Amino acid sequence: MSTKKKSLDLYLSEVFKQFISIKDDDFKRSQEVFKSVFEQVKQKMGEQCNYFKKYSSQVMYAGSVYDGIKISKMDEFDMDIVIRLPINYGDGENGIMIEHEQPGFVKMKITKAFDHLDKQGEWDTCHKVTREWRDSDKYFLQNKFRQWMHKIVQRALNVMDGKVTVNGVVYLLKYKESGPAYTLNIRNDEGGEEFTLDVDLVPVIKFMYPRVPDGYRVVDGVQAKDWLVVPKPNKAINDNNLKNRCWRLSFQEQEREIIKGCLALKMTIRLVKKLRDSLKMKAIASYYIKTLFLWKVDTMKSDEKYWQNKVSVLFRVMVEELYTAIKNKNIPFFWNKDHNLIETLKPSLQKEYSDKLRDVLASIAANDADKLASFLLSKDEFKAFKNTEFYQKQAELPNVTPQMSVVDSPVQSESLSGQLKTLTSEMDALRAEYQRDEKMAKLEAKINDLADRVGLIEDRLSVLERNQRVGRVQTFTDSENSVSDIVGGAKAITLDDEPRELIDFLTPNA
Repeated sequence: MSTKKKSLDLYLSEVFKQFISIKDDDFKRSQEVFKSVFEQVKQKMGEQCNYFKKYSSQVMYAGSVYDGIKISKMDEFDMDIVIRLPINYGDGENGIMIEHEQPGFVKMKITKAFDHLDKQGEWDTCHKVTREWRDSDKYFLQNKFRQWMHKIVQRALNVMDGKVTVNGVVYLLKYKESGPAYTLNIRNDEGGEEFTLDVDLVPVIKFMYPRVPDGYRVVDGVQAKDWLVVPKPNKAINDNNLKNRCWRLSFQEQEREIIKGCLALKMTIRLVKKLRDSLKMKAIASYYIKTLFLWKVDTMKSDEKYWQNKVSVLFRVMVEELYTAIKNKNIPFFWNKDHNLIETLKPSLQKEYSDKLRDVLASIAANDADKLASFLLSKDEFKAFKNTEFYQKQAELPNVTPQMSVVDSPVQSESLSGQLKTLTSEMDALRAEYQRDEKMAKLEAKINDLADRVGLIEDRLSVLERNQRVGRVQTFTDSENSVSDIVGGAKAITLDDEPRELIDFLTPNA
């Protein structure tokens, strides 16, 4: 067994643990503050608008946090607030006519259904706000819908005086427009460690299968039925009238189901996202990376064990996928391949990003774990990483001289081999029981670590046995990082030794 083959997995595992995995304490506070603030803000929003109070009963958690692929810090949440329309959702003039526009976007035309709302008893007290949501041709306007939501949030914050208290701590609230979204910023007033959290509040319209716009795929076996139209404009459209009529499509529930149970996928996608951040590839949105993984799951669906591959293998493959996509300037929208997500990527950025990724792939091909880690981390992070106990031990491993005789070595090696066998059995049990893939990723990392220890001892034993055969039996000298130290530190490892990971909270059905 060669330790060289394992080094990339060890480094990726350690980088993930130290710089990508979200800590329990970070999650706990962010989740607690977010839930409390959102509940209070939503209640005040209902007090400011009767329509919102009556038709906003469903909230859908969105984004990387609830996909289980958030990296580094719990500093943002995405909330889709489903706004129900008081009409029939069927097609035709008495319902909502959905018209295909550009791939990835639709227009919604509401004629008679909205025309008669002013005849209802609740017009003045509730439904009157809807009169601004359409243009003269009866198309539903995403900008007007967003502005309505924005006004309600702002009124709610004004009533709350821009403050809320959670567990005795005062948090300041601000609401700002950020591109097509409106973001609620939460930060602690004073005292204690600095805390900040951004929450995107997005009003959406929900539809269900079997109704789906023409040209959009339905994936066999996926149970999720909800799909959304989201008031985020198409940046590629210059005509403002047309831009305001176009609504983005979202199939987030289906996407979450597709990546569920794909074992090492979530760890791999988080590594790729960290690489994107460290390489400063700001034009590559997280959703673009997620889309590459969705296509890979679809491509490899006939191989049930594909996502059981080592993370280093999957990471290399997906970095190659990203490199090829940027070089070809094409990431097709998973639900309609005619929509190219990076069609507007500037040529200068296209070359810059592809050059950076080519260098990363070269480091992987050369099995240069140090170089790869430097790509994954910022300068300060890499400096901190080089000062860790893990890094120092890895740097010294090639020069290890064991402090044991050749006669004693097999006993120690058998101990580690036994642990390796036990961990492998745990892995098989988890697979059989479809346990959460974050736990699987942790266990795989431990197996890789233990396998390296066994491999190191086996390499040393091979040398010792050769020496013994030629009459050069040696007694090993003391060494701070000797194999006996490694063996001595290799206590039995189980999942119970680890703190509960965020994925237990974020993806309860994963």
